[in-house]
Formats: sequence, C-alpha cells, structure tokens
Amino acid sequence: MVLKKKEIIAASLVLLIGMAGYLNWSYQDTVSVTDGESYIETGKRLGEAQYVSSTDENVEDSEETATQPEQEDNKNASANLEQIRLDRESARSKSLEILRETAENESFDEQTRQKAGDKIIETAKNVEGENTVESVAQSKGYSDLCVLYEDGAATIMVKKSDFSDADVVKLTEIGTSSLGISANNIKIVEVQ
Repeated sequence: MVLKKKEIIAASLVLLIGMAGYLNWSYQDTVSVTDGESYIETGKRLGEAQYVSSTDENVEDSEETATQPEQEDNKNASANLEQIRLDRESARSKSLEILRETAENESFDEQTRQKAGDKIIETAKNVEGENTVESVAQSKGYSDLCVLYEDGAATIMVKKSDFSDADVVKLTEIGTSSLGISANNIKIVEVQ
C-alpha cells in the first residue's frame, strides 16, 4: 500500500512538471510553420501593459517621445529572453532534482526508478538539442534567442530588429536539421 502511494506521488510530480511546461509554452505568441508555409497565431501576454491616452495633448507628446518606448521595448525583450532562460533552467533544475531523488530512492519499485532515470536521460538530450540549435543560430547571426525543446517539439524565441519570413525559414531549417524533427513541430516566436 505504501509503495503505491509513492508511485502515485512520483507520477503526479512528473505530470505537474509537464503541465507547467505546457502552460508556459501555451502562453507565448507564436509563428508556426506548417508544410513550408507560415501563419501567425496570437496568444496572450500575461502582465503586458499598454499606454492609453484620453486627451489630444498627450498625442503630441507621445509623437515626440515615440523612440523612447521603442528603446525600452528592446531592453525589455532582451530582459524577457534572459528571464525565460533563467526560468527554464530553474524549472529544469527542480525537475531533475525530483527525478534524481526518485531514481535513487530504494523505496520506489524498479519500474518507477527506471522511468525517472529515462526522463533524466531524455532531459539531457533535450538540453543538448537546445544548445545545438542556439549555437548554430548564433553562428548564423541570431545573437538573441532562446530555444525550448521537449516531447519532440521546439519553440525558438528570437529578437531581431528586421525579422522576416526568411528568418522563419532559416530558423526552421536550423531546428529541423539540429533536432531531427519536422517543421510542423517547430514554432518560431518573435520577441518584440
């Protein structure tokens, strides 16, 4: 009876970690590539604020200072990508800690410990794939990007001032060749 409770707890933790990753992925604005064609799929940006003015006087002021918000947006986009990287590493560290404890805990049955060990190996392969895509993309001129790869699907988030459809194609090619997955499983997100 005790053994089954621990198995349920371990399975629940793995499920919760997976759900957290999915929710993080689902709240991103994305450009997805399907069969060589691209389309834009808009999503929610939690915490995003928008300036709204109710007087005509503020319109003149906003035109004069239009470049200031753009400069702040560029700083925020880089900070957002850095925060995404930090969140990715933090979540991954917590997940790996739980998986290691499960794999090493003799009170779990062999099958549960094996699943935890397999998930550790899978996570290591995912990290290697993310690093490969990031390195290749950086060598092609995409200096500010972050890749999330899990369960055979990748999200490539990039900040580039003159982002175009050609960039979507290049990044998709990098992702497919580096990860060995189809273009249908790659989402390109332009961070602004």
